[in-house]
This record gives sequence, structure tokens and C-alpha cells, in this order.
Amino acid sequence: MRNMVARPLTPEADDFKFISVKGPYSKQGRGVSRLAKSHATKRGLKAKRLLEQKANHNFRVAVLGEESNALVNESRLINPPVLHRSLSAGKIDPFGVLPVDTSRLQILLGDSRARIASEPVFSTTEELAFQNFYAVFRTGLTDPALSNAVMFSLLSAVTEGNLDIECLKYKGCAIGCIRDKIACIKGAVSESTIGAILLLAGVEAQLGMTSQVVLHMSAVRQLLDISRSDGIYLTGGIKRAIFWQDLNASILSGSDRIVNHNTFSELRWQRDSFTPSFYRLSPGFDVISHLLSEDFVEILEDLHALQCIRNYSSYEKGDPFLMAYINNHTASIQSRLANFLATPSPILKCCSTAAYICSIMLCCHPWCALVIPSFLSSQLLDQLQKVEKDFMGDEYSHLLLWLLYVGGTFASPGPVRSTYVKLLRSNIITRFRGIDNSYSKIFEIMRKFIWSDFAFFSKASLLWEEIVV
Repeated sequence: MRNMVARPLTPEADDFKFISVKGPYSKQGRGVSRLAKSHATKRGLKAKRLLEQKANHNFRVAVLGEESNALVNESRLINPPVLHRSLSAGKIDPFGVLPVDTSRLQILLGDSRARIASEPVFSTTEELAFQNFYAVFRTGLTDPALSNAVMFSLLSAVTEGNLDIECLKYKGCAIGCIRDKIACIKGAVSESTIGAILLLAGVEAQLGMTSQVVLHMSAVRQLLDISRSDGIYLTGGIKRAIFWQDLNASILSGSDRIVNHNTFSELRWQRDSFTPSFYRLSPGFDVISHLLSEDFVEILEDLHALQCIRNYSSYEKGDPFLMAYINNHTASIQSRLANFLATPSPILKCCSTAAYICSIMLCCHPWCALVIPSFLSSQLLDQLQKVEKDFMGDEYSHLLLWLLYVGGTFASPGPVRSTYVKLLRSNIITRFRGIDNSYSKIFEIMRKFIWSDFAFFSKASLLWEEIVV
């Protein structure tokens, strides 16, 4: 009896198949020949797939297993193949098996109003490649709860918050699927389930549905607790999504936060020891430092460093690791600033609101079209109108100018922006002595506080045009 060996087809192949035969012309020999060919074909296909994976010509989702493999798989998810960095109905559902209407999904993904509707849960923009769909969920849209929640989120953006029958249908389906999963609570702890809940909460926060936001974020907190107690691995992307959606929902709806910037190790940030000069208080704030708390001064120093990074000539938006670091830097600033938005000090409250707006507009470009900057501009206007007498002294004139100009620059067209324009016109005439009708003087004062010509100039110049009309 002889042994025939199916040789490895590639150097990487390390398994052999031993086949016993009696002779080349026997019936058994012919069957073995077919078996050997089949085995060789399988090995060839496997070798081809390996080569394609190395060349990034295909993509296979890796299910994370033991903690020893978690870091390796996480690093692969940070920068997945270019082909899958943007969400496309054709790519995620090539065979038309999604639980939602794929053609409708494709139309929505092509609508400019819906491009950032999914943020901050996941991003479809190249700038936030480290937070793309696959980095967050490790899978496609086959989960019914997630797919319906995505459709609801996209539709709510397209309808500008006017929820029609189609919106409510997808919302109802998403909630129903989530309830089915929650019924078996351990099986509900997954990125898809948490992501679906976060997408619902994001829409509800923008609509001011505080009780619904509280309900959904409480569910997320319970799932987080279970994941910790049971040792269930969650991607860094979904943790980042939880943090940002929780923070944004708190700003918009007033809901209590369930996490902060120190909750997840993936978002932890500390000052860069190689650029100590970045972390300093701007001269405009230095004049009124006696009115600011020590904690707030530290935040302003970190915000000044973020401004320096934004102005730095080699600022690279395409580098996922740099963008993740900047995202963590911003998260630390905004998480701490949020605690000052309810401070009883009128001046500190105004400064924290304006600083929060600047922190968003410095580096969070995909979120610039969200409602938070204009929402906070409206809040700032109310604060300024209530405490106008606190800014009567000459030592506060430049601070008041900065507050008014930041609020007006990022206010949406309408009554709020018009009021900012009127206040700026009157104050430039009566209080801001030495400022002529040139915006260069205005911007010279702005730079004494938190201000970036690179990030703010285009919008700020538009406001100036409205003022001098």
C-alpha cells in the first residue's frame, strides 16, 4: 500500500492530507484522484483569498474572541480597507437580504442632509475613518434593530425632524427588535443593539424628548454594566459612540450623563509633554483670571492647545491615529466644560458656553452642521441678555466682544443671529472704542481669547458683512 500526499499549494499552507490507495487504476484510486483534486482546488481557493486579503482586495469581518487577540483585531479595525470606509447600500447588501429597503437606503445615503445623521455613533466621512461603520460594529447592517434605527436616523434628518409615517414605521420596528433582544438580556449585549439605541436617542435629543433620551441611555448603561460584569468585549468604536451621544444628548435635552471622559480607556487623554508651550492661558482670559476657577483655567489652557494643533501647518486630517488623539483631546475638554454650563456665576457661564462652541468648531468638522453650535449660540444670547450689567466695566469690553462674535458667528440664520448683529452694531459704536470699520481690528481682539482664523474665518467674515451693511 502506498501513500499519496497532497502537497501544500503555498508556503503559508501547513496542512497535508494523507490518502491511502491500492493502485492507480483501481476504483478506489479513481475516487481518491477526485478527492485529491477537490482538496487541491480548496487549497488553491484558500491561497487566493489569502493573497487578496494581503492586497486589500476583499474584506472579511473578524469576530473578536479572546482578550489576547483583542488588541490585534482592534488595530486592524482602526484603518480598514479603503473600499469599505464609506457606507454604501450596494457594498453592505450586495444580495438584497437586508431587513430594510436597500434601494431606499441608497437614496438616503446619497442625500446631503443625511450624510452626518448617523454621527456621532458612526461616520461616513473620510476625516473620521477611525469611527467608520465597520470599526464600530464589526459587521454589516444585517441586524434588524440596527438597520431600522439607521433608516430612522437618516429619514429624520431628511425630514428635518418632522417625523412622518415612514419615519415612525422604522422607529417602531427598531424599538420592537430591541425589546425582543432585551427579553434575553445577555444576548442583547452587542455593538448592534447598543448602536441602535444610541441612534434613537440621538434623534430624540434633537427633538427635545428628554424622557425618551433618559429611558434609552439608561438601557445603554445597563448593557454596559452587564458587559463589564460578564467580561463581554465591546469595540473602542462603540464606546466612543456611547460617550459622544451621551454628551451631546445631555447638552441638547438636559438628560443626566451616564459616562464621562474617564470612563473608557480608549478615550483617555493627557497633555503632550513635547509641546508644553501650547498649554497656556490666552492673554484675554489672563486679564480676568481672578474671576475664573482653577479647573476652568486648566480647561482653557487645554483648549488653547487644541487651537494650536488646529493652526499647525502639518495638521493632517487623513491620519486616523492623529484624528483619534484629537478626538480624545476634544472629548476631555467638552466633558469638563459641560460641568460649567450650569454654574451660578454669570461670567463663567457665558465663557464656558462660548468656549464649548469654539471646541466644537475647531476640530469637530463633521459635527459642524449639527444643531449643537447654533443651540449653544441661542443659550449664550439668553445668558448675555440676562447679565448685561455684569459686563459694563471697560475691563470686560473685549471679553464681551469675543462672546458676542463667537455667538453670532455660529448662530443659524434667523432671529437669534439678527439679535447678535444688532448687539454688535450698537456695542461697536458705544463701547468698543478704537475699533474702526475693519474686521482686522475685531479679529485682533478675538485672537486674545480662543480664536482660529483657519477654522473660523469664513463664517466670521460672513457675520462681519451683515454687521456693516
